[in-house]
Amino acid sequence: MNKREENGEQQPLEDQPAETAIEAVSVALSAVPVAGGPLAEIAGAIIRRRQNRRLNRFLIDLAGDLQRLSDRVNSEFVRTDEFQDLAEDILTKATETRQQAKLDAFRAIFLNTVLAQRPNYNEASEIATLVDRLQEQHIALLRILADPRRADREMGRPVGEGGGFATSINQILRRLLPEWDDDQIDRTWADLLDVKIHNTPGTKAMMTDSGVHQLENRLTPFGWKVVRYITSPT
Repeated sequence: MNKREENGEQQPLEDQPAETAIEAVSVALSAVPVAGGPLAEIAGAIIRRRQNRRLNRFLIDLAGDLQRLSDRVNSEFVRTDEFQDLAEDILTKATETRQQAKLDAFRAIFLNTVLAQRPNYNEASEIATLVDRLQEQHIALLRILADPRRADREMGRPVGEGGGFATSINQILRRLLPEWDDDQIDRTWADLLDVKIHNTPGTKAMMTDSGVHQLENRLTPFGWKVVRYITSPT
């Protein structure tokens, strides 16, 4: 018995031995109708193989989401090999990142796929592979482009409706991302351009200031598809 247990403190899930973690995850998933059983089997195998406890909290959170949305789970898809392949792919990728934004995106991809009336495994796999290549800053910028007005509201409206003077995408993003410098904005913007998330080269071209609306309608159809996959279902 360790000191925490002697003092009556509950040991955090990520600090527990692998077998104890598997048991905790199995209990959580066993309460999930339809998808819980198959997912628990896959998760147990990955936890044993990888000995990576980063997956534990991810699975507990996923179990809670599946429990909440259980009436919408596509039971036919759960019985397919594609469900097993998707689960193994998503869970393996989750063990390889410490970035919460990416973990949230992986969880959303899995949920949106198993809740779909016509799940598209190839499409979900493509999006998961893309997210695996991205970093938190890419996801942060992508979410701004998906809903610039919401991003502006959440920051206290530093951009607003604009004043009719000259501005640039870089200047607008500096207000929404005050901890970023010009180089980080330019590099992140260019990275999303390279993977066809948006189709606007460069951030420093001057334009008439129409405020946060300058960021609207920048995403490509593929960019919107990525947004739909990484947005947690309600």
